[in-house]
Amino acid sequence: MNFITRKTKSLWIDQIASKSSEITDPSDFTCMDPYVEGKRIVLLGESSHGVGDFYTSKINMIKYLHKAHGYNVIVVESGLLEAVFCRKLLKDLPAREQIQHGLLDIYHNEEMLPLFLESWAKGLHLAGMDIQPAYQLISQNMLEWLKIHTDAELYASIHQAETVFFNIDEEIRGRTKIRKQIREQIEVCMNLYQSSLELFESRWKEDNPEKEKIFHIIGKGLENRLKWLEINTKSWIASGVTRGRHMSGNLQWLMEECYKGEKVIVWAHNFHIRKSKTVTSKLFGITNVGQQLSKCYGDQVYSIGFYAGEGELASLLRVNFPINVSNKQLESLLMEACGHDSFIPLCEKGLPQRNWLNRRWQLLEAGMMGLLPISIHPQKHYDGIMFCRKVKPPIYFKRDQSNV
Repeated sequence: MNFITRKTKSLWIDQIASKSSEITDPSDFTCMDPYVEGKRIVLLGESSHGVGDFYTSKINMIKYLHKAHGYNVIVVESGLLEAVFCRKLLKDLPAREQIQHGLLDIYHNEEMLPLFLESWAKGLHLAGMDIQPAYQLISQNMLEWLKIHTDAELYASIHQAETVFFNIDEEIRGRTKIRKQIREQIEVCMNLYQSSLELFESRWKEDNPEKEKIFHIIGKGLENRLKWLEINTKSWIASGVTRGRHMSGNLQWLMEECYKGEKVIVWAHNFHIRKSKTVTSKLFGITNVGQQLSKCYGDQVYSIGFYAGEGELASLLRVNFPINVSNKQLESLLMEACGHDSFIPLCEKGLPQRNWLNRRWQLLEAGMMGLLPISIHPQKHYDGIMFCRKVKPPIYFKRDQSNV
């Protein structure tokens, strides 16, 4: 914190300490009660996908919000189709395998297990908002269900599209440049999905509400397959812009079509849940989920960014890195102000001139370019911050070779 006097720093520490709530009991989030009252949507961010303590804190927070405030829907940053179906179509598999086959790799860790094993979590609906697919086992189980519940022509059409899709997905997963031959295959697969969707729309009407809901989700999933193929024909920047827009669309579809009237918790990277644009997102023209939800739902949305003070995190490749916070970053100030992991509300109005929130702060976040600081006024982007003092990486499952 260059050019900040010791007196001013001491004042800011006192201001934060007086407003924050230390979470000494991991099951007690009563400090959030006045802030989530009347909110339909709570957004839970994370400065990195590779922090195990964030997973644990979030699941404890979800448990409290579910029991105390009736939040029954959890939407994660993973494929919509697979996340919705992973507990339904893979119910005979162990929880670990449900996670590995139904959610993206970032969630393949021991810290996620309570969301699949503990009795309180049985009352939750799990969904995903991403168009990015997870793995093929859900598709295989979905096709078996379609074989029983629809006609041979529709089944064969979707089966062909899904088979070609996952062959392509193996080729494009994690790549930034797509070969010409694969681009041609993408075009073929997109045409297959177009045909399947046209056929699907003329056949899926059902008198049984439960079956109708499943067909409805499958239809949305097929649309997402098409969008994912399309996104992989775009540049890196353009694909990022488009992915964010589709994530927002999926989330709003889930809220208004599948879980109408339900309270929803969204679990994603801080990048996706911020309520305002950073300099970078303005530069690239990116409108994220938090901004779109705030525009549509106004003060029904409550956004919480998660940050860490020290320890280690894991990259997307599961390589551990130290968290090195400099004195000029907000995390350094929070380390001095908060003796324990703490919830810090940010929605104060009429702040005095010397309040810590009147300053633009740097905060560390992990992204495509590694662990780098962003510069923001926190209260313009979040309604609150969950600060974890010392963290460690998740305990990852051993990679399932069938998914590699």
